Parts: sequence; structure tokens; C-alpha cells
Amino acid sequence: MSNESGIPCLPESAPFTAEQRAYLNGFMAGLFSRAPSANPAAPAPTLMPLSILFGSQTGSAENLARRIAKEAGRRGFAPTVHEMNRYPLAQLGSESRLLVVTSTYGDGEPPDNAREFWQSLATPNQPLLAQLRFSVCALGDSNYPKFCGFGKELDARLETMGATRITSRADCDLDFEEPFTAWLNQALTQLSDNASPPAAADSNRPAATAPEPAAATAPVTAPEAQYSRANPFPARLLVNRTLNGSGSAKETRHFEITLEDSKLSYDAGDALGILPANCADLVDEILKALGFTGGEAVPGRVGTVPVREALLHHYEITRIPPPLLRVMAERSGDEQLRKLAAPGVNGELTKFLWGREIIDVLLEHRKVSFNPIEFVGLLKKLNPRLYSISSSPKAHRQRVHLTVNVVRYESFARRRKGVCSTFLADRLSESEAVPVFVHANKNFRLPSDPSLPMIMIGPGTGIAPFRGFLHERAAIGAHGRTWLFFGDQRAATDFMYRDELESLRSRGVLTRLNTAFSRDQPEKIYVQDRMRENARDLFAWLEEGAHFYVCGDASRMAKDVDAALHDIIQTAGGKTAEAAKEYVAKLKSEKRYQRDVY
Repeated sequence: MSNESGIPCLPESAPFTAEQRAYLNGFMAGLFSRAPSANPAAPAPTLMPLSILFGSQTGSAENLARRIAKEAGRRGFAPTVHEMNRYPLAQLGSESRLLVVTSTYGDGEPPDNAREFWQSLATPNQPLLAQLRFSVCALGDSNYPKFCGFGKELDARLETMGATRITSRADCDLDFEEPFTAWLNQALTQLSDNASPPAAADSNRPAATAPEPAAATAPVTAPEAQYSRANPFPARLLVNRTLNGSGSAKETRHFEITLEDSKLSYDAGDALGILPANCADLVDEILKALGFTGGEAVPGRVGTVPVREALLHHYEITRIPPPLLRVMAERSGDEQLRKLAAPGVNGELTKFLWGREIIDVLLEHRKVSFNPIEFVGLLKKLNPRLYSISSSPKAHRQRVHLTVNVVRYESFARRRKGVCSTFLADRLSESEAVPVFVHANKNFRLPSDPSLPMIMIGPGTGIAPFRGFLHERAAIGAHGRTWLFFGDQRAATDFMYRDELESLRSRGVLTRLNTAFSRDQPEKIYVQDRMRENARDLFAWLEEGAHFYVCGDASRMAKDVDAALHDIIQTAGGKTAEAAKEYVAKLKSEKRYQRDVY
């Protein structure tokens, strides 16, 4: 069919999402508007079909998938973007071109919105994919032993099923812009109809630099936002106050940052990225240990800078990166370091690294020397930290609120500081800017229908996004019921936002509030225990369409809450373990079980 201008467009009944339909209609509108008027009957070029799959826990992979689609459309492809769990696996057998971008969650596991897809794909006797050409971009954090673990497994599985890898997998660390851009340029070039047959790609080797694209193909560029991860906005910190009472074992702070004049916007559920500066005292101690004056020129993020400035603003100087550990092992001759730097020592290495920082190994092996350029070349770039936003844009115009646990502890007779939390709490002067950007988290959103009930599990700083959710619902006058499970150590000192929550409850914005203060009685009580105590009501809310949210620690709390949820569905719902598993899977597929875990 066509619109009033005679330009072809997809009907509403076409098998695409609204976003995909809008994208393709826009592409055709642009294509036909550029057609020469002297030859209106000239046939349109045939677009190359391309499927893009993403698996995303916090939204980074999804954002990159949208960028892939935009660039692919510009290069003559007809891209469709699919969340992995919503992609019909049977369709894979008919695909000819596939690009995958996925993060890794936890200990090498798939993110929540890719688990079902992976479970199906990994089962034996799946059909061969001889016609499929593909490439994978894996996102991860090299501080963890199973760096990009899920992306690696998925890449290997597609190859096992007979698909042809058209370019090597890209294993992207937290600073992913450059390797992602190189991978995408190379992958789209190889997938185009006029590409030469690819050389055999090594599935265990990440993509290096991309070849020069053909003359007619412009390279991929970074997103054109005025302020972004690559170009943070210099914001101002307006509020810095402690949330804990006197005598608390914790230090949690409430920060408010103004976005005025930035044109940045956010939704409840998003995160704020902050690019911190390192501790100046630690920088000076490292310079002294290395024998540097601080003025030596080294590569920075852009151009050359003095090494002191580089260590303050450009590089990570706490966690020990693997390349530095390997060089220290070689040059020191230390047998323990040699064992730890060898492959396959994940458990021993994790134990060694806990509580140790770069300064420790430098002081323990003072005879090992580096020149300044060599030293910074072994470090990771200083990356932004993401914090769940604890405010609503409808209730707090031009301001972002954060709820942050300030990290301070002692190990090996040395006081340690969290890089970003103490940057916000201690080191910012009134005149100093806070470099920030908004990180969209489309996998953590309020129900589109404000009348639907919500169950929120948020112990400690996990309360952050739920405070934003409640303020949002208050601002729009939503009537859906809300139920918050909050926990911390002691009610007297750690009941964060207590007056505010009680006010929201008295106004009917917060329907139910259950608390679990683990140190207020001999036996420790956690939010998952309160869930089980209210099993019948919690299951009834789910049956009535409630959305279930979890925010906080991924390694323990989130797993315990998930186990409690399964137990509740079995006991209160009278279901078998298998049926409970299917019930939870359905919640996830309907976007009614969402997690913001870290």
C-alpha cells in the first residue's frame, strides 16, 4: 500500500513491531523521495534482509542493536531488531544474515532477556544453519573471570550448528566504543552482497581493527548526541547528605545533580553514568612507587597529557588488570604471581585480587620498573560508573537523585576507597563539574498501564529505582496498587527515606510496605523471608496482573529472591516445580518480571 504522497508504506497488519514498521516506512520514504523525477518508474534497489538479535541486562546491548539497525539501513540493508527471548527460534533456519550483540550476566551467564532463547538453542538436535552468515559482538567486564562468557558460548554454538562466521567475534570491555565500531564496519562490509568471500575466522580471537570499507561505504560513526557516554555533560552536584543515622555500620548518601542546560532527559528506571576522578593521594603514592615526577608525557583519552593527569582522569588505578599482573610476574620472577597469571586459575586469582590494588603489587615488588608510557599502556581506561536513578523526571524537573553506598574498607593494613562513591561524597568542590550522561534501561520500566499493581523488592540501595517509580506514580495520579519490600541492617539507623515512604503510604501511593532489618533480632531476616511470609497475598497479586521488580545485588540477593518467588508460586499457587518454572518464564516473556541487578 502507499500513503497520500504515493510513497509505499507497510500496512498496520504487517508482521512487524510498531518501531520496526516506523523504521522501514521512514527508510522507504527517504529512498523514494530521493528518486530522480525524470524516471519515476525506475525500480527501487533490493534491500538485503538482516536480523539483529540482542541480549541485554541494563540496556547497553539493546542501545547498540538500535545503532546497528540505523547504520545497516543506511548501507542498503533491511534490518529488523529482535530481543532474544522474543525471537521465534524456528525463524533462525530461514535467516541468511545475522548480527548478535549481547552482554554477559553473573558468572558467564546469559542476561535475563536471553535465557530462554539460549536454553532452546543449546538443546541437542537443533537443525543445521548452513545458509546463515553471522557475527557476534560480546559485551563484558574483564575484571570478571568469565569475561564475555555468554557471547563466546553463543558464538561457538552458532558455528557448531553449521553457520558461517563472517568476521571474528568482538569481545568488548567496558570501554566498548572503538572495538564495537570496528566490528560493525567489518561485519556489514562482509554481509553486503558485493563482499568478497570471508577468510576463515577464529572463534577464539576477538576482532582486531576493521579493514577500510569500500569507497561507497562510509565508516560507522559514534552516536550524534550532544552529551553522551563519549561526551559527558559537566553537571553540578547540588545535594550531598547522609541517609544513615548515627551509629550505623554503613554510609549511604543521597545526591542530587542538576541537568539544567544539558537537554538530557531520562525515564524512571534509567541509570545515570558518572565519570569520576581518581583519588589524588593514591595517584601521588603510585607516582612515588614508580619513581615518576608526574610531568612525563603519556597517551591520554585524546592526545598526550602529563602522567599525573592521566592517572587522575584517564585510567583505572585500583583494580589490578591482567596485563599488568602478567608483566609483574615476568619481571619479578615471583612464583605466586606466575601461577596467578597463568590460564585456568580463576578461583585462586579471585581470592588473591580481593582487597588488593595496583599500589600493593608495586610496593611488594619495588625492583620492577616501568617507563611512564609502558605503565599506562598496561592499565584499563577509567570507565563511567552507572547508578540507578532514584527520582522521577515528572516529579523532579531537571534534577537527578541518586542513592549511593559509599565504599570504604580496610584490607592488608590499608584503607580503601570506592572510586566513584568517594569522588561524589568527598572530593567534589562546589565549583567542580560532575561529568554525567543518561543510560537508558528499557528493560526496567513501569507498567504501561498505570492501573496495574506492582511488587518491588529493593533492599539497601536497591530501593533507588522504586523511589523513582513511586514518585512517578504520584505525579501522574496512578491508581494501581504498589507493594515495596525493603530491607537493611537496623531500623533505627538504616531505614532510608522512612518519613518519605510513610508519607507515600498515607497518601495511598504506596499500598503495602514490608521491611526486613537483618540485625534487629538474633536470627537474620531478609526480604526473601518477608516474601515467603506473605506468599498467599503475593501470589494473588501476580494472578491479578502485578509486575514484579527486583533491584540490588546480583550475586546473592537476586538469586535468593528468585528462589523465593519460585517457592511461593509452588506453595501458594499449588504448582509443581516445573509448572512454577514455566510461570516465571511467562512473567519474564510478558515483561512482568524485571531486574536491575549488579
